[in-house]
Amino acid sequence: MDDFILSQNSARVQAILDEINPVVENGHDLAGLGIAYGYCSTAGSTAIKEVSISNFILHENSVVAIYFQNAFTASNPKLKIGSNDAKNIYYMNAGALPPGKVRANTVVTMVYSMSTFWVIGIESRSAASTEGGVDLALPSGLLWCEHNVGASRPEDPGLYFSWGNVTGHAEGSGYDFSQTNYDASAGAYLSSDIAVGDEFDMAHHNMGGQWRLPRRAEFVELSTYCSHEWIDQDGMFGMRFTSSNNGNSIFFPAAGYYNGTTLNDRGTYGNYWSSGFYSASNAYYLNFNSSSVNPQNNYYRRTGFTVRAVQ
Repeated sequence: MDDFILSQNSARVQAILDEINPVVENGHDLAGLGIAYGYCSTAGSTAIKEVSISNFILHENSVVAIYFQNAFTASNPKLKIGSNDAKNIYYMNAGALPPGKVRANTVVTMVYSMSTFWVIGIESRSAASTEGGVDLALPSGLLWCEHNVGASRPEDPGLYFSWGNVTGHAEGSGYDFSQTNYDASAGAYLSSDIAVGDEFDMAHHNMGGQWRLPRRAEFVELSTYCSHEWIDQDGMFGMRFTSSNNGNSIFFPAAGYYNGTTLNDRGTYGNYWSSGFYSASNAYYLNFNSSSVNPQNNYYRRTGFTVRAVQ
């Protein structure tokens, strides 16, 4: 269980759940009573999370547990169940559920009251977070995620991050990857490599489970034991890495990078942060274009690069 919380109403709600659990386990459908479980695959950057639950009736004090495939990265999230209007998701007494509070592969339990879904529990399902790992038969045994952090397909750029800051920003969000903003952020205070799974690990924070940032040496391993080919995959140019040992492959989109509020080199260059510290201003990253791959380049930490997770 990861970051499990209960609201001030938890005792009342837990009593309800204790009563209905035996009924649910015996196969009875309680959706018509406003008590249900659902699955949501809405992209993390989309604020309105849509769920389809057969026969569900929403009413005051409805209790729902929703499995979210993707991390929440959008502000002011709302939940839309079936044909019901989208309703705000609030976190205890703190107002709107903040971005980053819900990671990928997480069950969020909510009670509906006063036209709002109030979060009463957040539980990471780390076993599910191993899905999407590609075995390239590398000497380290490392698995590479098949898509970027914040993406749902290999061709999608996903989110852009400054080094050491776990809040990512979607393409077109308007976020300013400036030196001023970076200097005021938590990542600016780092003076060594990002430790696996710590509060600065952009991959682990957003994906949970055993997912983490790749180390600089792991980008070197990827480029050493895989051939690479520049391709157009479903309308996105990027680099396909194919294992020399088992023939499996993964695709990295050439998502470009953000300098300030400007997206540069989309479709031309790929730039992926590692956990490696280089200097007070720079960090190590994987860089490629149509003709070359550099697994240990370094660049300004304030810059908005994409992230690929490993485990």
